Amino acid sequence: MTIDAEVLSEAYSILKQYIPQKDRQEAADNLMSVMVDYLSDQELNDLGRVDAALTRAYKEYAGDSEDEYDTDYDE
Repeated sequence: MTIDAEVLSEAYSILKQYIPQKDRQEAADNLMSVMVDYLSDQELNDLGRVDAALTRAYKEYAGDSEDEYDTDYDE
């Protein structure tokens, strides 16, 4: 089974409305930790642009190597 990063981003955006704000960072961290095994680096980067929580999760995964990482996301 292949995972389309665009579909995953859309699903996350829908489901995050059901996650309390205080738990969203943990959910994003867990999602990113699972997706590193299934997505390419570029797809992970794209997923990290969905919202602030995924941006932080991606930066943690990438080791903050993305200094010019664009935080253009819809909250």
